[in-house]
Amino acid sequence: MSRRTKPKYRRTPANLRRQALVDATLACLRKFGHEGVSVRRISAQAGVSPGLINHHFPSITTLAAAAYETLAMSVLHSIRRHAQLPGASPRERLRRFFEASFTPDILDPELFNVWLVFWSRVSHDPEMRAVYDRTSEAYRATIESMLAQLQRAADVPPFNVRLAGIALVALLDGLWISSSLNPKTFKPSDAVVLCEDWTDGLCTGAFSNVRTGRAARVPAAAARRGS
Repeated sequence: MSRRTKPKYRRTPANLRRQALVDATLACLRKFGHEGVSVRRISAQAGVSPGLINHHFPSITTLAAAAYETLAMSVLHSIRRHAQLPGASPRERLRRFFEASFTPDILDPELFNVWLVFWSRVSHDPEMRAVYDRTSEAYRATIESMLAQLQRAADVPPFNVRLAGIALVALLDGLWISSSLNPKTFKPSDAVVLCEDWTDGLCTGAFSNVRTGRAARVPAAAARRGS
């Protein structure tokens, strides 16, 4: 009779364990909001001991920051993949970027609550601030790259890419937040139309200060009233 041998124990690779903890953190934030940033809740969600979190992350804040960066970059990569259609014109890629920015997954109320938890920690937590700065810069860089491609297209007047990028990010973020807070305000297709209209204005030279790269000056009388 052959002797049965016990299967060898296989240790889960550290990168997979860390990703599982990040996923558990995001799941807890969806379920519990601010109270989801808890070693007890996250370890229970992941099915591990609380000590394992401390083994892979020096603090719960570091784990929350890792979850923040994972979420932000995964959303950006998803939107960017949709926009990068082979053979599409710069204008078409922008339109696809707008469409992908207002899909049901992006406008999910539970997901928006996760963002609120992260944003609430940015002002007083250096790790969260660093993630915010990195991910915001990646988002702006993506939009500026697409606008730079648009500017090189035929019949598009020159414009300041940095200023145009600031304006477009503000428009996208404002529409996204407004829709997330109250989906009845407007339809996602309305948001896409508004972004398209803004882009049409850019392409026809409607924004004089963006075109010249100068910030608008405050009239002297208005400045005195504000002082």
